Amino acid sequence: MSKIILCNDDDVEKSIVLLFENMDFDKKTIGRILARCPEIFAASINKTLQRKIEFLGGVGVSKTFLPGVIRKYPELLVSDIDKTILQRIMYLMKLGLSEEDIAYMVRTFSPLLGYSIEGVLRPKIEFLVNSMEKPVRDVVGYPRYFSYSLEKKIKPRFWVLKTRDIKFSLKDMLGKNDEEFAAEFMGIGRMLVCPPVSSNDSL
Repeated sequence: MSKIILCNDDDVEKSIVLLFENMDFDKKTIGRILARCPEIFAASINKTLQRKIEFLGGVGVSKTFLPGVIRKYPELLVSDIDKTILQRIMYLMKLGLSEEDIAYMVRTFSPLLGYSIEGVLRPKIEFLVNSMEKPVRDVVGYPRYFSYSLEKKIKPRFWVLKTRDIKFSLKDMLGKNDEEFAAEFMGIGRMLVCPPVSSNDSL
């Protein structure tokens, strides 16, 4: 029998629900959080959940923004502080970002601290700096950059813009769907639209 099932008794469930209610979550949202991350049931309220909440507050995610962060990425509550969260923060700080920068990034894109350094953060930072020739600070304004596939989306779109000598922000490059990107930067779509007929044009 799994650890989650063993720990999922009425008292634990009520205590966890109460913890979330104290953060002003309604019952519907609490249900969604627990359904998405049932590992929360196996976590100690004081040693794990409360400690994560206090830690996030300590790195700049205030009580005002904390519910939004948890709602979008409840896995943060069961992530190891020393082996996962803190290592990501230290890596980003070594790149020159401040605690305030990182807190802002987490508030706007909660999954940030769950990404692998070697598998996600480092290769995308290296491409940003070395190939795109953009400053590291650009990710502060658009931390969702890390969520896109390097090979399938970031590189192809960058080379399209580079070959056309188009100036762009990370959001310009990645925030559009394929059709919008093609219409905006490749002329596809506009070419398919017939120009309006002038009243002076002969039939």
